[in-house]
Amino acid sequence: MILERANDIFVSQRLRNFRRVDRLFAYFLIGQFFAGILIAVFLSPYTWSGTLKSTHIHVWTAILLGGCIVSLPVFLALRYPGQTITRHTIAVGQMLYSALLIHLTGGRIETHFHVFGSLAFLAGYRDWKVLVPASAVVAVDHFARSILWPESVFGVLVASPWRPFEHSFWVLFEDCFLIRSCMLSVRDNKEMALALAGVETTNQEIEELVAQRTEELNERQRQLEAEIVRSQKLQDELVHAQKMESIGQLAAGIAHEINTPIQYIGDNTRFAAQSYKGLFKIVDEYASQLDLNVEAKSWNERAAILQDLLNELDIEFLKEEIPRAMVQTLEGVERVAEIVRAMKDFSHPGGEKSPADINKAIESAITVCKNRWKYVADMKLELDESLPPVPCYVSELNQVFLNLVVNAADAIAEANKEDPNNAGVITVATHHAGEWAEIRISDTGAGIPEDIQRKVFDPFFTTKAVGSGTGQGLSISHDVIVNKHHGDIRFNTKAGEGTTFILRLPLTEAAARIRGEAA
Repeated sequence: MILERANDIFVSQRLRNFRRVDRLFAYFLIGQFFAGILIAVFLSPYTWSGTLKSTHIHVWTAILLGGCIVSLPVFLALRYPGQTITRHTIAVGQMLYSALLIHLTGGRIETHFHVFGSLAFLAGYRDWKVLVPASAVVAVDHFARSILWPESVFGVLVASPWRPFEHSFWVLFEDCFLIRSCMLSVRDNKEMALALAGVETTNQEIEELVAQRTEELNERQRQLEAEIVRSQKLQDELVHAQKMESIGQLAAGIAHEINTPIQYIGDNTRFAAQSYKGLFKIVDEYASQLDLNVEAKSWNERAAILQDLLNELDIEFLKEEIPRAMVQTLEGVERVAEIVRAMKDFSHPGGEKSPADINKAIESAITVCKNRWKYVADMKLELDESLPPVPCYVSELNQVFLNLVVNAADAIAEANKEDPNNAGVITVATHHAGEWAEIRISDTGAGIPEDIQRKVFDPFFTTKAVGSGTGQGLSISHDVIVNKHHGDIRFNTKAGEGTTFILRLPLTEAAARIRGEAA
């Protein structure tokens, strides 16, 4: 796999290099063509024509012969770059143009260096095979012209027969180094291609591993998100269960709170019914006097009958008690309605944040749990009427207020268990503090011992007897205030004097955002 990829890379890089050098030689050959014309015009020697200057033949040679030499290589380089025939044609054309330049300069020895430079340029292909036809063209040219026209190649009328061998030797000498260089370059390119293939394979393996790990992480993230949703659902169920537990614990007290007004409503209603029954007897007696079919009675007889009925009913008593009974009945109805409204507010679900009257929410929670605190403490309310509506989940805040008031009542009951008649005080106060709503719930209990203060908000932590609570009240309260409302909950406590829980809720989204970022 790696070897195949390395070979593909090597072939691709080699072809790219062939094409690049082909294009360079196309421009180089065109440049040489114009340079040859300039040489023919300005630098042609005079020795061939005696004392007369004759350059026009050289100019036509540079144009016509030079054009023939460069036209095919340039065409192939531009039309078929990278092909084998192209670079070999360029090699032959380049060497032929070197021969033309040597001819145009009268066989000057300096121009022969163009041959060596051209071979070095051809080595840029990194293909030693290109040097073979190029070197062959140089050798054939030197041997042929040394016999037929030595002045054209060596600048003399008669050249030594060893001169072409000498020039060919130096060309071969350079070829040895250039061929070796090409072979080493090819070997280096193959090693580089192999290394690059290895890197690509490693990268591919790493990418596959990363993709696999990414998929595993995505799967873990999906599982984590599902677990978070499940945990949130369990948290909501736990909050609901804790609320139901609180309602269950308060059910007997609520029933008692409702039963007491219902009982005297019933008693007063029965009293009113019996009283109205007697009053209707008097009304019926008056009505009978209007019936023409009934024997008319004298005034004394009617007065005696009515007086007996009045004496029987004790009308003065009824005039005093019936209005009082109606007032008590209306008070009882209002008390029941108040409890029902409080229960409705307390249990009303709230899936979205909405502005709510915190003072009203506190009053509802206090009403719902009245049976838990009224026997152990007096309730003192210090509610700030200027407190604006608070964006909140009011149902969850109701649960928080209920938890804290019930805990306050339990703390007072525990502190006064040796003297149950010594009533404590629960103080609930609200305050508008800038962008925050502050709620303080204080009790006159025994305070929180120092060794357990840091555990107060831990889940399932409780100091109550088994069966008296789950230990979730303060933990849920902390979650509701801090995590869901971006507020703050803390407490101040002093042994023997009581505890004050301080809740702060943001009134604006800006305050909530700042608190959330700080958390």
